[in-house]
Amino acid sequence: MTVYRFVLLLIATCLVSCTSVPDKPASGAGLPDCGVLPNCVNSELTEGGKAVAPLQATAQQWQQLKQWIASQHDWTITTDTGDFVQAVVKTPLMRFRDDVQFRFIQDAGVIHVRSSSRLGISDMGVNRRRVEMLRSQLEDGEPDH
Repeated sequence: MTVYRFVLLLIATCLVSCTSVPDKPASGAGLPDCGVLPNCVNSELTEGGKAVAPLQATAQQWQQLKQWIASQHDWTITTDTGDFVQAVVKTPLMRFRDDVQFRFIQDAGVIHVRSSSRLGISDMGVNRRRVEMLRSQLEDGEPDH
């Protein structure tokens, strides 16, 4: 009976605090919403605790960012369609998988970004810090990670 309760508790916990890999948005559509859990930030949100400013970038900076992501041992690009990139990031200590999506809008000179944790109710600020690290890298031209 104890094993049965443990399995039920595990399933219930996952239903509450696990999220799936976000879908690639349809052409011209925005990045997916963050959902109800506080484990995501999204630059296409305009208010609230999940909103984060988009990254400012030229086409050259966009290409450099994609190259930098591809060179990181803890990042894996799963989709690259030119103006959209989706990557999986493994956290350093626990090796959790987080999802990061980028949508480059060349005419506006912005990269919209969504960073979300797959596991856990709260991300403890990891996703916001990741976006700010990327912003710093674009501004300085030097990777901080």
